[in-house]
Amino acid sequence: MMARPHQDRVLMDLKRLRYFVAVADAGGFTRAAQILHMSQPPLSRRIHELEEELQVRLLDRDARPLALTEAGKFLLDAARPILRRVEQLERSMREFTQVERPVLRVAASPSAAPLALPTILRRFRAALPLANVSLLELTSPEQIKALKAGLVDVAFGRVRIDDPLIHRVVLDDEPLVAAVPLDHPLAAQSALALEELMDGTMVLFPNDARPSFGDSLLSLLHDRGLAPQEVIEVRDLHTAMTLVAAGEAFTLAPEAARHFSHPEIAFRDLSEPLSTPLILASRRGDQNPALQVFISVAEAALRQARAASDATPGARAP
Repeated sequence: MMARPHQDRVLMDLKRLRYFVAVADAGGFTRAAQILHMSQPPLSRRIHELEEELQVRLLDRDARPLALTEAGKFLLDAARPILRRVEQLERSMREFTQVERPVLRVAASPSAAPLALPTILRRFRAALPLANVSLLELTSPEQIKALKAGLVDVAFGRVRIDDPLIHRVVLDDEPLVAAVPLDHPLAAQSALALEELMDGTMVLFPNDARPSFGDSLLSLLHDRGLAPQEVIEVRDLHTAMTLVAAGEAFTLAPEAARHFSHPEIAFRDLSEPLSTPLILASRRGDQNPALQVFISVAEAALRQARAASDATPGARAP
């Protein structure tokens, strides 16, 4: 008689369990071996190994036709739902690995990437946790080229560039603020007139593409008959703020730049309100489901940001 199984014994080998069910269903080893596309001796060994593993006799090999013992009948009834569940799980996992995960390639200009985008990306990942998201920093002209070439799916920028193949949505018109060195004489004022700033050096960004966010700022000034005494151009917002903190220049930036925390920079409102658009661009007619989710998330994030700004002045950034 076989010994009782140890209570801490780990049960059991699924392949052997499948072989046992096949033998029971086929009524013998010969037919089961044909169904399983294997020879009979290895199949017989696997069933014997299962009996050794469970330490119980499963088959009455002397009976004609082959019969199950009471333990074998019990195991067969228990094994069928287990194997069906395992097969269902295997199918589900194959389907999961074969389905292409949503892909979204996002581009942002140097003036937009550090501001609204991080919150939007976090919320998009929460909405589509399996999506693969990549992020590139591109200027507005580079974004249009990348969109048309299929290299990115959606882009954030500040410059209005018209192209019949590109769909644009203005997500926000964000107020501009002045950033001046903390020890600048104008830092003592709560709001600054543009005319007061023109005697200084203005730092603009980016400096490697035309038209740029800096160009749009100069156009705003030109429309008012203004021009800074001197202009410095740098690659991105971070570098511009570093120069402001060093006392080398002032700049105009989207209001969300207030979150660029530096003890040597003072952000001040403008006495004449000016704004800059936050533009979302995509290929016209693109039906990428992930893109549609991204646009919805972006629009919702900006709506909440505007509501927060209305409730609490200075709380503009999402």
